[in-house]
Amino acid sequence: MAGGWVRRSILILPLAGALALVGCDSYESDIAAVKRAKTVPGQTNEELVMDLAGARASIEWTAERSQVYDNDDIIAVIATIHRLGQQGRRSKVDLVYIHNRQTQKISFEELRLNGQRQDLLSGALNLFLLDQFKLQLQ
Repeated sequence: MAGGWVRRSILILPLAGALALVGCDSYESDIAAVKRAKTVPGQTNEELVMDLAGARASIEWTAERSQVYDNDDIIAVIATIHRLGQQGRRSKVDLVYIHNRQTQKISFEELRLNGQRQDLLSGALNLFLLDQFKLQLQ
């Protein structure tokens, strides 16, 4: 009796696990698409993020369904740069990209410095300063 239960479990458990994985949405392809895209002419997004990070930083790529748009096909891909400044202060830069799965379009959505959203002008200036001088973020 127990042998039949064990045999059924051996057959059913991998099938249930595979079905559970199919139900989960993987964002690896969204992250890969954003990394390959060129939002800035001449550089992929991955190259841009690596340049902005510099030598004393770590980069983490994550993705989730966009909370701004009410559409399951619009994915927010976030490149988080954890940076250690010259005097030991830690800074965090989030570059948020949007990947539309239907149109395959990728666009830059927003910049957050230490959790605070930057407007277009100050965000561009801060990115420029970070890129040009590798200044410590405040």
